[in-house]
Amino acid sequence: FNILIFWTLIAFSFQTFYSSLISKSLFTFTSRAMDRFLATLNKLQDVFTTSGVDSKDIDLPQIVVVGSQSAGKSSVLESIAKQDFLPRGMGIVTRRPLVLQMIQEAAPRVVEGVEWDTWVEFLHTGEGRVFTDMQEVQQEIIDDTARECGGNKVISRKPINVKLHSTKIPSLTLVDLPGLTKIAVGDQPKDIDKRIDQLVRSYISKPNSIILAVSPGNMDIANSDSLKLALEVDPDGSRTLGVITKCDLMEYNKESRQLLSGLTLGMKLGLVGVINRSNQMLSDWVPLETALRAEEAFFEQKYPELADRMGTVELGRKLCAILTDHLKNCLPVVSAKISELQEKHRGVLQDLGQEATDPRQSLLSHISKFTESIKKSMEGEVTYAENSDGAVVSSKDSKKSSSISAGAELFKALNEDCIRRLSLIPADQGLGDLKSEIKNTAGLQPALYVPDSVFNRLIKKQLGLLRSPSLSAIEKCHGCIVKSIERLAETTLNQHPRLMAQVVQIVRDHLVGQMKKAKDFAEEYISNELSFINTNHPEFIERYELAGELFTKGSTNAKKEEEDRRQKDLKYMNTTSEFSDTAFGKIMS
Repeated sequence: FNILIFWTLIAFSFQTFYSSLISKSLFTFTSRAMDRFLATLNKLQDVFTTSGVDSKDIDLPQIVVVGSQSAGKSSVLESIAKQDFLPRGMGIVTRRPLVLQMIQEAAPRVVEGVEWDTWVEFLHTGEGRVFTDMQEVQQEIIDDTARECGGNKVISRKPINVKLHSTKIPSLTLVDLPGLTKIAVGDQPKDIDKRIDQLVRSYISKPNSIILAVSPGNMDIANSDSLKLALEVDPDGSRTLGVITKCDLMEYNKESRQLLSGLTLGMKLGLVGVINRSNQMLSDWVPLETALRAEEAFFEQKYPELADRMGTVELGRKLCAILTDHLKNCLPVVSAKISELQEKHRGVLQDLGQEATDPRQSLLSHISKFTESIKKSMEGEVTYAENSDGAVVSSKDSKKSSSISAGAELFKALNEDCIRRLSLIPADQGLGDLKSEIKNTAGLQPALYVPDSVFNRLIKKQLGLLRSPSLSAIEKCHGCIVKSIERLAETTLNQHPRLMAQVVQIVRDHLVGQMKKAKDFAEEYISNELSFINTNHPEFIERYELAGELFTKGSTNAKKEEEDRRQKDLKYMNTTSEFSDTAFGKIMS
């Protein structure tokens, strides 16, 4: 609810800002307009990060930093920000996207009675916590990355938003991505290269993303992973800016001058060479200002014809200019898209009603509504169906659809499908040859009557046939209940997808446990019946007596038929004179 409210406010502020530009016919950004627009974009990025929603609906203008491991990306960002605040080390140090929001401030900030020119805030810690010690900032990045990604070297798509406020930096937003790699090292996942490649592509493939492709100068540029990937998604180089780091380690020759001129790579945004601070300089805590002066002196001495286009200061200026022009071009499209999304979510916002003063009470209200719908559906008071779009609707919303309640569906599964399966079992299935059963049981002794052991064995075979239909009926009832729960959740909790997913998962887990108990009960019940055949049961005695009556009735009819036939034969003999008494006696005998 809060996110939707925030989204509406962001859209309103964005539209207000855009309308002011249109009304003044001002499409040339001033520094102040640039700051206002970047602030709005930063809020949008915060919304996407907080809500966990991918920003695929809006292609935000942004500068994405891409490079292989140890190419010097962190050093470039720190030089632009003029602060040492990023984690360093071997292997994958950046394991999730880092959104660096650089905000130029007009005046220092007073923190605990002390004025600070530079301070940092994190989105996940809230605005109330302010960091002024850059080592604490570095440690917080490491800790939050560990909380999100775990202890091993896996990566995460969820970004960490860092707001760097300072009176000494320009307003600029950069997205630093994990470094490209080719093989897994140590406890890294085996497919770490593919994961990072997919993550990087998801950012740089967007048309509104400016690609800052970082490559080290002490390796052949033809083997640059960042340039290769950038040219795959931006073949004409219209949105790629190249950065060559470690220029002091390059061989000074004609090829290096051609490379730094940017003519050989065909990137329309140009190329800038910079010098990273060495490990020795970092160990000696050499200030950034000293390193920047040394960088400027190096290019003036080695590449005087290119010096005005090289260096970290020039890179920062160039990024600001590129982003300004890029924002000017993207502004109408982004504003139109935000208006579209605002209209789309306005109805959802109205359906949510007023903001809940007590989140726990609101949660209980939604859960109670869901459980009440289950009860009513089982009792037949609420039915559901699917409309023409495939969406689940309640009976009151379904005008022309065959709807059925959860209770009716469960009754059908239990009292129709299960009974039908049981009735299809033949009475003599699995009995085999009765005579063979009797002989096998009697052994060497002749059998005059059917032994009890044969009767018990045959009855147990028949009872065993009930096991499969009974277990299948339990599984079908479980499936009906789960399906009903999912449909009812879609009608009562559809405005809260995370809550709906959690509730449905909890109910599913509970139903699985209950299904197991039901199966165990059915198995135990059948086993109990098999363990003792109760021939004294009233129903058994009733059926036994009925069978006896049928047998007696059949025997009486047979005797009567035999007597009728004998009397007929006698009558025939008495009326025939050709037969003598001797012959009659023989016939009778």
